[in-house]
Amino acid sequence: MEWREETLIPTHIEVVWEVFQDKNSAKLDPSVTAHTLIEGKEDSIGAKHVQTYVEGKKKITAVVETVLYKDEPNRKIKEIIYKEEHAFSTKLRFELIKLNENETQLIFEGNKEPVNLKGKLKMKFTARRESDRSIQHVVQCIRRAAGA
Repeated sequence: MEWREETLIPTHIEVVWEVFQDKNSAKLDPSVTAHTLIEGKEDSIGAKHVQTYVEGKKKITAVVETVLYKDEPNRKIKEIIYKEEHAFSTKLRFELIKLNENETQLIFEGNKEPVNLKGKLKMKFTARRESDRSIQHVVQCIRRAAGA
């Protein structure tokens, strides 16, 4: 499953970028209960974190790796990969483009691939509408955390 969502955030790029810093993982996703560095340096390529989040009544732990991190004045990118429940491999990419002093374009894209039979079955029975709601929820969390 792949997705791409674009939205305008009426806030300066640096304010939006702050949401994507490792120390702010819970702002990006309120279901995150722990985000602990285990390898590398915060906010850099190669950083690995053990992340715990709650999904319903279930606690899920995954190792999240930063595979791309660009911090330029007018363009910023953070890309992470992780495996969840030993069933899915997920890649998330967040790109910010400075349009002017008070507007930032957010491009949120990613993909979620099953890695075994359990993942294939779960994906088959998960409605696309549910996934779309989840993507919209992430975008709303970003907008809210950025003060938009």
